[in-house]
Amino acid sequence: MFALPFIFAVRVGHRVLTLFVRPFAAGVAVLALLTITVFGQQVSHSGATSKPAADIRVIEHIVFLIKENRSFDNYFGQFPGANGATTGITSTGQIIPLRHTPDQVVDIAHEWVSALTAIDGGKMDQFDLIPFGDMNGQYLAYSQLTQFDIPNYWAYAQAFTLADNMFSSVHGDSFENHLYTIAAQSGGMIAKKHNSPSGSKWGCDAPSTFQLQVLDEVSGVISEVFPCLDFQTLADSLDSAGISWKYYAPPEGSAGYTFSTYDEINHIRNTSLWSEHVVSDTQFAADAASGNLPAVSWLVTGLNNDHPPNSSCQGENWTVQTLNALMQGPNWSTSAVFLTWDDFGGFYDHVPVPPVDIYGLGPRVPMIIISPYARPGNISHTQYEYTSVLKFIEERYGLPPLTTRDADANDTTDSFDFTQTPLSPLILNTRSCPINSASNLYFGGQQLNTSSPSQTVTVTNLRTSSISVSSIATTANFNQTNNCTTLKPKGTCTINVSFVPTGTGKTAGTLTITDSDLTSPQVVNLQGTGSNVSITSSAYPGVIFGTLPLLSTSTPRVLTLTNHGSSTLRIFSVETVGDFTATSTCSNRVVPGGSCTISVGFKPTSTGTRYGNLVISTSDPASPHTVRLTGTGAAVSWSPTSLNFGNQVINKTSSPLSVVIRASGSAPVNVGSVSTTASYAQTNNCGSSVPAGGSCTIQITFAPTQIGSVPGSLTINDADLSSPQIVTLTGSGVN
Repeated sequence: MFALPFIFAVRVGHRVLTLFVRPFAAGVAVLALLTITVFGQQVSHSGATSKPAADIRVIEHIVFLIKENRSFDNYFGQFPGANGATTGITSTGQIIPLRHTPDQVVDIAHEWVSALTAIDGGKMDQFDLIPFGDMNGQYLAYSQLTQFDIPNYWAYAQAFTLADNMFSSVHGDSFENHLYTIAAQSGGMIAKKHNSPSGSKWGCDAPSTFQLQVLDEVSGVISEVFPCLDFQTLADSLDSAGISWKYYAPPEGSAGYTFSTYDEINHIRNTSLWSEHVVSDTQFAADAASGNLPAVSWLVTGLNNDHPPNSSCQGENWTVQTLNALMQGPNWSTSAVFLTWDDFGGFYDHVPVPPVDIYGLGPRVPMIIISPYARPGNISHTQYEYTSVLKFIEERYGLPPLTTRDADANDTTDSFDFTQTPLSPLILNTRSCPINSASNLYFGGQQLNTSSPSQTVTVTNLRTSSISVSSIATTANFNQTNNCTTLKPKGTCTINVSFVPTGTGKTAGTLTITDSDLTSPQVVNLQGTGSNVSITSSAYPGVIFGTLPLLSTSTPRVLTLTNHGSSTLRIFSVETVGDFTATSTCSNRVVPGGSCTISVGFKPTSTGTRYGNLVISTSDPASPHTVRLTGTGAAVSWSPTSLNFGNQVINKTSSPLSVVIRASGSAPVNVGSVSTTASYAQTNNCGSSVPAGGSCTIQITFAPTQIGSVPGSLTINDADLSSPQIVTLTGSGVN
């Protein structure tokens, strides 16, 4: 186990530095700068101007540094004075402590449906329902890092301005939100659909089969488009005004190219603007150090972007190296850096999301404003989103807004004091990152004398010489298997840990990795709860229902609860969360060795994937017992899903075949367009909407112009999340 850190303070000029010295068991002390408290005036170092400026014009270099997938509470929930949280509310109504986020954590779902699920109309209580939010009691969504995990991010936040009311622009994932960082809109994009591109191909470079779902703000109709969009961006405004800009991003073929957002803008990707302005992310540090930054920079990166499962420690180190280059270069004195994260990443955040339109806002993310003119030690409670940074740039250079989003956004100027004595650069040291991916593993309730699903700890050699692993051991009721021996630099091995309880109640243990690294031994804390209760289908992902029309009821799924203990089990309640129902034969008591059944049904009330839980409260120590439930609701159905016209004489029109569209639910379904391809034509009576419970008919004819097989399709765009609906059409032309 690690020894406790020593803490002491050192005054340097007008600043007090609080230092942690953390001795490892091997006797090696590692010094980490953890907090910087600013008192009075900053000391003027080389690179800081000495004469105060009067207004925003002192800022000549704006850097929009966008990292990945972290909520505010995940990174700064414990930050003093900020609106953070250390507990969260689950879908069952429990208030649970936010656990410790692993350095390398699974990528929790955070796309359109998952974000709306987590937000739950502003209740912020269903993060456990989204995919990977809670796997068998791990509650990964309900976790956070501490100051010790990300000391340098905290140091920036303490020395400059931390924004604790900063929201992602859209309740969705990276792609949509990155578009807001360049254009104050996403073109209505809400999700990726069909044939995701392999490797790093994306945007205008994606395969032709790749499509995006686009939601019309007025009608709610969803259609598909190729991810090579075209609308006005801030780069266009800058270009027109003769203001320099660059987008620093991983180049094509490398990890992180999918975050090179101008790759999605046709008139930039496919013109000379791309080669002139979009450059490798590795060039930023060189440009900053040499004083060659443009007026406006966007900066994204690949494996060091904090995006799970990438290491948060390595991501922070990259940020430190990048900002050190800027702060030690000649551009620091006139710079403003907006360091933020592109979406909530599936992690819990407690602040209700203020709705501004059909697309957002999304859950809170951190933002740190770093500048000689940022208010020192300040926490801004002003509501921001990504377009707030665009508005700051627009105001600085006298540019018009791009959309109503940046026109209406708060501009971040309250986080600056352009008349203050400029703040000094804050040069930080990178840290030696842990070689073990997690320091804590959490297992939920597990039936006595049975093995839980295993969890994996990855050991990565981040050093420059080989690491020899001499032993790996567990304590208490935890077991492990591994393939770890000697790790070459950049080599990895895995340890699979399982929990086999022999007694009821909470159990704590450890996984200890002993090796030749200076941080040895690495200790992972293990927790689980022994239970006398088993429920069939309880293991993640639980019970999965198919797709059902809205308001229809599924065939029930029957689950069995068994009491394996020697005393009577008391049952207090059997309930469901979400669009699910439950009836049971369970009375208020189940005798030793006895069992009862629970029938679970699905009745969707809204379109798209619906997540829920079966929740059983008992007298067992592992209570409440939860079973994850998933189903999909459809506002429309169509039949048939394919049509075959057989042989048809060329240049002649076939008899029509019909496709019937039916609307379920209690509201009409808006219809956008109905179209066919190839030698097929259609007529329909669908109009602009199909009434609730009603239907419309599409008549398709086939008129081949050549001999041979003629594949085609019928496409219906409507307001269902499954839109567009595709009907496969086949036929052959003959003489």
